Amino acid sequence: MELEFTQWTKENRKLNNLTQLKKEILQNFEEQNLLDKPIIAMLSGGKDSSTALAMAKDLDLDIKLAVHFVHKWSWELPKTQVQKITKEYDVPLIFYDITDVLCQRIQGGHSWGKNICKICKTIMKEKIREIAYKEKAYTILTGESALEKIAGPIFQYVNETYGSYVYSKMELTPVPKKYRNIKFFRPLIRCGCNDIEALQKHYNVKIERVGEVGNKIGYWREGCCLQYCNSDTKLNTELFDDLYYYNNRLTALARKHGFRASIKMPSKEVIILPKKKGYIDLVEKELKEIEKDYSLKNKRID
Repeated sequence: MELEFTQWTKENRKLNNLTQLKKEILQNFEEQNLLDKPIIAMLSGGKDSSTALAMAKDLDLDIKLAVHFVHKWSWELPKTQVQKITKEYDVPLIFYDITDVLCQRIQGGHSWGKNICKICKTIMKEKIREIAYKEKAYTILTGESALEKIAGPIFQYVNETYGSYVYSKMELTPVPKKYRNIKFFRPLIRCGCNDIEALQKHYNVKIERVGEVGNKIGYWREGCCLQYCNSDTKLNTELFDDLYYYNNRLTALARKHGFRASIKMPSKEVIILPKKKGYIDLVEKELKEIEKDYSLKNKRID
């Protein structure tokens, strides 16, 4: 049975179904002489990048290597997810630790909480380019979707290059342009969250959620605990340690009881979804235990 996309995608991205998407992707690769060239996959362990990998393998594209970026405050669960899906699709995997670079970058003048995700993404894009050059694989697969800010620059590139919004050219572009000689393959860039969930089901991609709230309204995205820095807070490793300690405990509780919970630092603003009294009571009780344990932990260190 044909997988049809949502009405929004049909009307706003001129994309009707999976068959059309696969056909247009292969046409792009053929036109750019990349059909038989190796690809490096950036995998977060979440549903988007995992589904993107599944589609790339379905298209019989050459995924030479998968890269999963980690740092000292990364969740453990996504690492397990990445190992599972790369094993399933027989793709070599490396873990690349960016802790040292991240610690250096947050010493700059713009190292505020609101910039943390941008800082990490910039580091990862820089490092994936280095890996691509080393592996002589100049196409990078990502799970970026229609909800991403990168869609804007892609629209601009397509408009400048083809004279109009040729939506079928969006999946394979040299955007961002500063990464010279690199093409980014984004098979989900025209797909919204409902489309991606349908594709995930179609490809039987099973992902276990960490249990955090995420940073998307109406479409929560898990990443790491650092996204819960208060936006006006100066970044430092002590703050990161606090974020990990508190959020690691709260997400474990949330997974166990089937809800989502995160805490912002240093404000200690707690976000619970869905916001039910039973879940609120569980979190309040756990926070008291966390505070007590953390106090004892710090005393031992002193």
